[in-house]
Amino acid sequence: MKLTIITVVKNDKKNLLISLRSVFSQKLKNFEYIIYDGMSNDGTRSAIKHYLNKNVKYICKKDNNYYEGLNYAIKVATGDYIGILNAGDQYYDSQVLSKIFKKIYSTKCDILFGNLIYLNRKNRPTRVWRFPILKLNLISAIKIASPTLIIKRKILLDHPYDTSYSIASDTNFNIQISNKKYKFIYLDIFLILMRTGGLSTNHLTFLKKMREDLIILRKHFRFIFIFIYIYKIFLKLKTFNLNKFF
Repeated sequence: MKLTIITVVKNDKKNLLISLRSVFSQKLKNFEYIIYDGMSNDGTRSAIKHYLNKNVKYICKKDNNYYEGLNYAIKVATGDYIGILNAGDQYYDSQVLSKIFKKIYSTKCDILFGNLIYLNRKNRPTRVWRFPILKLNLISAIKIASPTLIIKRKILLDHPYDTSYSIASDTNFNIQISNKKYKFIYLDIFLILMRTGGLSTNHLTFLKKMREDLIILRKHFRFIFIFIYIYKIFLKLKTFNLNKFF
């Protein structure tokens, strides 16, 4: 069994280096790392060139949005399972991939996900996403911390990210796979430290993300979509209760 980790980046070499160093700090070494670069012009390749080796693929290609690049990277991946590490995000500690590998190997699951901590620019925790999920369905899929997902490559090839959404396609994906009969594992440990300010957390793209979320929820939940959106907001507000976790 082999893991592939994918980072999609464009003109963000500083954050890419944070993720890259986190990947190389992992105790597990049996994985492939794909860096998909959407034609950066900030010297990204030069900044990472000494990290490139036979286990690291660097792809520089023009795309229309993040998810188009991600779908392409998934197609060229050779791992049985795929994890996505966005530029600036990092693994909670050096044992994360080893723990994930052991859990997948022992359970033969199709999908694994866990908990996430949001960090501000000063690397201080601002939110904690931890919602234990006992059964995966349309409602509980909203509780998935998307950056923690590890998924069979075949599932991602069968259900590529919808590129008509430029920010919230992962929400659409999570709901879409929730009504399939995939074996999932919720691993109740922290897997990812996520830096705020990216596509899904940037205040500049808030209105666009809200619009995409509402379109997606309406598609899946029809006339009750507005109540699901309110529920989603409620879950988000709960993540600010740091005293519950620290």
